[in-house]
Amino acid sequence: MFRLKLSLPRWNWSVWMLILAAFLLLLSAHLLVQVTHQARSHQVRLQTLEGERDALQVEWGRLLLEESVLVTPVRLEQLAAERFDLHLPEAPDLKIKVIQ
Repeated sequence: MFRLKLSLPRWNWSVWMLILAAFLLLLSAHLLVQVTHQARSHQVRLQTLEGERDALQVEWGRLLLEESVLVTPVRLEQLAAERFDLHLPEAPDLKIKVIQ
């Protein structure tokens, strides 16, 4: 019977340390690339959300301005007169009671 004996080269510990260091260097380089990519992706997403926030703030300001125009006392009196036929009372229609 023939036995095939495979033997790995016997390297000293400095060669193994060099191989381990090279492997760890490649691993850390790969992780650095991944983290950098994620950071850039998050930065792009942040800028997109900030743009949306700014657009919403502009619209909110426009809506507040529109609301302030629609609820002015003059406009409310005009709508009350047109829709419900309500008017401010005239001086002869007012009765003042003094309570002591």
